[in-house]
This record gives sequence, structure tokens and C-alpha cells, in this order.
Amino acid sequence: EISACLVGSEMCIRDRSNVPSIKRRLTVIQTMFKLTAKIEIKGTGKKWEFDKVAEVEITRDTDTLTDTCVLKLPKKVRWQNEERIPIKRGDEVTVWLGYDDELELAFRGFVTTIGLKTPIEIHCEDYMFQLKQKEAKKLSYKSATVEQILRDQELGVQFRVFGEQHIGQYRVTANTVTELLGQLKDQGGIRSFFLIENDTPVLYCGVLFEREAACRQVFATGVNLIDDTQLDTQTAADVKIKVRAISLQPDNKRIRIDVGDADGEKRTLHTYNKTEQELKAWAEQELRRLKRDGLKGTFTTFGAVLIDKLDHIGIKIDGVRRGIYQVQKNVIKYGTGGFRQEITIGQKVAE
Repeated sequence: EISACLVGSEMCIRDRSNVPSIKRRLTVIQTMFKLTAKIEIKGTGKKWEFDKVAEVEITRDTDTLTDTCVLKLPKKVRWQNEERIPIKRGDEVTVWLGYDDELELAFRGFVTTIGLKTPIEIHCEDYMFQLKQKEAKKLSYKSATVEQILRDQELGVQFRVFGEQHIGQYRVTANTVTELLGQLKDQGGIRSFFLIENDTPVLYCGVLFEREAACRQVFATGVNLIDDTQLDTQTAADVKIKVRAISLQPDNKRIRIDVGDADGEKRTLHTYNKTEQELKAWAEQELRRLKRDGLKGTFTTFGAVLIDKLDHIGIKIDGVRRGIYQVQKNVIKYGTGGFRQEITIGQKVAE
């Protein structure tokens, strides 16, 4: 059985695929690694750095607009002779985590709230925090695409739209850009979130995020897969989903299309001024995202090699390859309990 961690240390199992015996591999390869971290908080004209933190929990999720980070600082923190906690809402936060001073960027964003009790707990959000402060332009379109709507909002950040996201007649009624993105998700299933690319935040928007990517890491039983009990096998035929798509026409009439299983769990999408053919294609796109063969669920692994949303990862259970999957969500936990990633897989992208 693999021992997980000690206080301030971690049992990290490296790649052992070329060693024949699991028992022998555990004896030869297992190595103790020291947990290391770096926290940087930048305010107006000042910067604070910490190389120790009591706990960190970071959530990266394609189904939510905002990635979050919760920092719990040690009981004794020096603030450069400041009498009170000098950080404030909106200060920039960067978190690096790793083993033996080999650090990876884990989170970048902004302070949202600061706890009053000791140890101090700091809540942070990623770059969506800035779009929550940005007022949305009230614009109307006879026929719009997601890309056109975002471009007209002058976001001030790079963005990428996946797929042909034509939404027809549309009116922006939201008060903020983030509220607008939330409406696009509620009405048309268009998900939006930030990823860091080449050290730059990029807003991703789409339903299916199909992109070429190498397999980031293979997770295998007895190697680097700590807990796979939350993974299940499914086939597309076993997933019962009915997607109902409704398009409001300029004359206020509605076109309705149902695709999928008549007795399945119902998902409803709303859009504007689509033809019946366009509406059917829109609904089938969402159905493909929800009905898929392969594994589903969540597994736990070590903190080595931080996995991001949309990364492609391989899974091998008891020596059997089970496919390559796109990551839907990752919850990163760091502290006295060790350094863990709880990864939720999305669509299968390769065998």
C-alpha cells in the first residue's frame, strides 16, 4: 500500500512503467520530497512574498466562470512592520506550488475577501474578477456571433471562441461582462473561463472545446493514481439525455427541437432567430458533449505536474489503457495533509 505523506513531506511515485514488479517498483522508486510554495501578493506600490503557507485550495473548472483560490496563512506572518493586515480587495495574487523548490504556477488572480480570524484566510478569484467590474455595453444585434459580441464589448483581454457560435438575434441586457457570459451559458450552453497561455490570461468560450494537444500525463494504478474509486465506466447508449433547444423568432414565435432520449434527463437551451436546421445542429452539439463512451468521474493523484482545464491526460487502470480524456475540473489541495489533485475528466479524445 502506498503511504501518502508526512507533515511537510510527500511520498511522490515517479514513472515506473519499465519495472516489471509493482512491489519491487514501490521499493526502488518511492522517494520523499519536501513540499515547497511561494506566494506573492502585490498591492499599490508594495509586494509581499511568503515561502510558507498553512493550506491552499485551488479550483480550476470549465463549468464555472471563475477559478478560485483559498489561502490559509501561517499563524505568525510578518507584514514589514505594518500594524494591520495591509492587503486589500483587488490586490494581485500569484501562487506557485511544487516539490523541493521545483515550483509550478498554480494560480494567478486577485484578492476578493480577507478573513478576520487567525490564521488569516484569503479568498481569491482569477481574471474573471476584472470582468465582474467591467460594465457591459447595451447593444442589439439582428444576427450575431459570440465572437462579435465579445469583440464589441472591448474586453481588454485576449479571447478564443470554439466552434461556429452563431446565436442569431440578440440583445445585451447584462450589467457586467461576467453577467453577460453567465447569460450566454444559461441561454445557449456557452461556457466561458480563463486559461493562462504563454503567461497571458486568455478567455475561452464555447460548447465543445476541440483542440489539438499532446497527452500531458498518464495516470496509472499503483504508479501515480492514488484513488480511482470515483471513476465509472459508461457507454453513450447508457447515458439518457434529452436536449430541448428553443429559438425565439423576431415575430415572437418559437421553434422547438428535441434531440436525444425521450425518457432521458432534460437539458434546455435558449437562443434567438435560428432556423430549424441551425437549432438542431446547436442541440446536437450539446448532446455530443454529454453522451460519450469511456470513463467518467473523478480520481486523486499527487501534486507533481499540475493539470489544467482542457489538458489531455491518459488513464491506465490495473495495467489496461482506458483512453485519453480532456480535463473538466481540477481541485488542487496543498498543506499538512500533503499535495493532491482531484481531477474530474470530461470527454474522451483518443484511445
